[in-house]
Amino acid sequence: MNDIIEDKDNEISFLKSKISDLRDTIDYWKYKFSKLISFLHSKLHTWYDKDDKYIDVVNDIYEDNVLDDEDIENLDLNKNKVDYKR
Repeated sequence: MNDIIEDKDNEISFLKSKISDLRDTIDYWKYKFSKLISFLHSKLHTWYDKDDKYIDVVNDIYEDNVLDDEDIENLDLNKNKVDYKR
């Protein structure tokens, strides 16, 4: 009986360790994703102050359905720019 309890305790410990590893991995990718989104937001939000390569990037992102109309509004990308395709 004690062996069964010990095995279950070991399994629980192993699973807790896996959960912790998964949380660490998720936190890592959440941080990376957040940095990426911040970077893109910064670049896309100021695209009208940059050269035309950002206009093309925004158009490509929109055309590939990476950004939708709501995203465009949230980022305020259509402000002061007629070149943007809708």
